[in-house]
Amino acid sequence: MSDEMLSLKDLLALPESGVPAESLSAGMSEKDVESFKKTIDGALPGMKWSALEGAVGSKLAEVLDGIDAVTLFAGAWEKYHLLSDAAEKSKSGATLLVPLAEHPLKTKLHPYVEIQLGPDVIKRIELEVTLSLKLKGITVRVQSAEIRGIEAGTCEGSAELGLAASSIWKHDIKPINLPGKITLRKGIPIK
Repeated sequence: MSDEMLSLKDLLALPESGVPAESLSAGMSEKDVESFKKTIDGALPGMKWSALEGAVGSKLAEVLDGIDAVTLFAGAWEKYHLLSDAAEKSKSGATLLVPLAEHPLKTKLHPYVEIQLGPDVIKRIELEVTLSLKLKGITVRVQSAEIRGIEAGTCEGSAELGLAASSIWKHDIKPINLPGKITLRKGIPIK
């Protein structure tokens, strides 16, 4: 794998501080927020709400930073007919390079963080990441009927982060050069 990884956090262009602090109470009524604060106060006396918000925002950003966007792209191509043909030919042991035409890629993901007190989950914060991208100049390396790598290309479009049916972050992605050659840790089977 290349030393450079293009993560979801990179595509979203989130600030270093991470996901907005309000994410902890998004989608909750005032009454629910107060009840949640009492639960936290009871379990962790002296814990400041702002500290918990900051910790949750940082953890959500860490989760997004651990998701490799290029692997997502490859997963979306698993049924692409050109790749299916190459997969069949590669079963003999050959490695094939398949150039892809400019194409859109739309996907939604639902990463989450859970807040636990002991063994109990007291809150699950689920994000919705929506990517609407246009990929250009991509070449896919196919070996043994699997996507094993990606070479060059650019990506542009938009990325949005939602929480509790509300948009909390949007970013227009200007053309990004994808890292030169990327070898996937685990091949993605082509169907």
